[in-house]
Amino acid sequence: FFFFFFFQAEDGIRDFCLSRGLGDVYKRQPQSSNTRLKHRELILVVSSCIITNLARPRLYSNRLNGFDTRYASLYPNSCVWLLLMEKTSLLKEPDLLDQVHLFFDNAAEKTAISKEYLDYIKKSSSVLTFKLPLQRDNGEFEILEAYRVHHSTHSMPCKGGLRLSADLSARTAEALALIASVKMGLCDIPFGGSFGGVRCDPKKYTPNELEKIIRRYTLELAQRGFIGPAIDVPEPDLHVTTAMMSWVKDTYQILYGNQNINAAAVCTGKAPSQGGIEGCDGLWGKGVGHGVEAFLSLPCFSDRYDIKPGLNGKTSIFLGYGKVAYWTARHFADAGCKILGLITSTSAIYDEAGLDFESVSKYYIEHGTFKGYNGGKNTYEGDNMSEVLYKPCDILVQASVEGNININNVDKLRTKIVVEAICGATTYFAQKMLDSKGVAVIPDLILNVGWTVSSYFEWLKNIEHVKLGRLVKGWEKSNKESILSLMGRKPEKAADVEGGSEEDIVDAALVDVLKQTIKEVGQFAQEKGVSYRTAGYIIGLQRIYSIHKEAGFLI
Repeated sequence: FFFFFFFQAEDGIRDFCLSRGLGDVYKRQPQSSNTRLKHRELILVVSSCIITNLARPRLYSNRLNGFDTRYASLYPNSCVWLLLMEKTSLLKEPDLLDQVHLFFDNAAEKTAISKEYLDYIKKSSSVLTFKLPLQRDNGEFEILEAYRVHHSTHSMPCKGGLRLSADLSARTAEALALIASVKMGLCDIPFGGSFGGVRCDPKKYTPNELEKIIRRYTLELAQRGFIGPAIDVPEPDLHVTTAMMSWVKDTYQILYGNQNINAAAVCTGKAPSQGGIEGCDGLWGKGVGHGVEAFLSLPCFSDRYDIKPGLNGKTSIFLGYGKVAYWTARHFADAGCKILGLITSTSAIYDEAGLDFESVSKYYIEHGTFKGYNGGKNTYEGDNMSEVLYKPCDILVQASVEGNININNVDKLRTKIVVEAICGATTYFAQKMLDSKGVAVIPDLILNVGWTVSSYFEWLKNIEHVKLGRLVKGWEKSNKESILSLMGRKPEKAADVEGGSEEDIVDAALVDVLKQTIKEVGQFAQEKGVSYRTAGYIIGLQRIYSIHKEAGFLI
């Protein structure tokens, strides 16, 4: 009776848009919305009781391995909810902020830092929510909601993304600001963490309207003392371009340029003519590529997951194919890694023999879709696109939006390595399940450092008022020519003796930071027997704590 009751309930939960619960009797009766809601709640409660009493963890031990019981504070009957989430896509995991807090807590309890200090580090320093008035080109008046979060001021200025998205919220900004803080601590970059943006769909606005939004956003932050070269330095994130960051710089410079000679350092990711770094547009994606290659070169990584070193000969699939994914895929292709599949929001393409990276990328850039490429062979649209995600590969790169690897699809993945090219790529419970399956997760905390390194050097360039390498470029060239002369040789081409460009300098710094960070994280994870994400959080938290303690911030 109980098992019959359970499966009827489960069917009711899975298909409650068609069925009203236990048995067909509800299907034949019209129901009000309130009645339907009560039935759904009854189904969940009854199912929870049955699972709790009849399906103890012995039956589901493989699915609950590593489950964090502290999640019960967010949802009652945690084990039951986890099982229900696995059974149906209608039940949701916690939002991004709660998940980041779970990752934080999981690492925090493995440190020797007191709970009081950890609570102080965990909470955002300041959360600003405000309204942006916008008069559109057609004369209509609109109010947009905007945010800026300063998570940690352990080092100043704060540093973090500026996003334009219809899905942005204050809680999402808090989550991404916390990740930024820990990332700065982990990579030993002297910034605090911040994040913000405007809640809007940029595709619905004209270039003129977008300029109004960005300039007004900058003005509002400036009026509240929330932006400045020594306060908070935004960098571009989702749907924000170099032109937009140049508008931020120009607006701030109009306001304070006559009082602050360093006003151009108010933001990074600007056009080179506005103080940006030449040739660094793809550094985020390049950083992901360098980072994956550095992990694969670690003996402890290869031994832990039984994976051969290097990218050469590996296969990969990309979930998302924007700028970050493009530069990561280019790095993979150059290193000898086959690109089997590419998935976007509108189309996907897959070829078991490997895609021609240059050809398929050129087609996508020109048409904005894979539809029609190679006569439509191996292309997917609509619901069929998910088939590409579940194809076997060595490396799955998540470069789309937060939470796209979650408890509803993680069991179907057939990959050895999950690469988080964007922040919040994998949910908390999906990470737990991947860990239990022996799948390596290379976290956002480490791989997203590419743009941070570039931003740091751009900020330094604007503070110092000189191009990177300009003071020593002539000396380097003369020195190289002298060495070649002593060897009785001449340079084959002029570029052989030229000093490094800004792109060369930043790229070299990026590789150096990544190698040092990844080596440290790899050794720590091996010694403590924790995931790479947990190791990264612990190292980052300990550095932030040391700064707080030695500065005497806390009493």
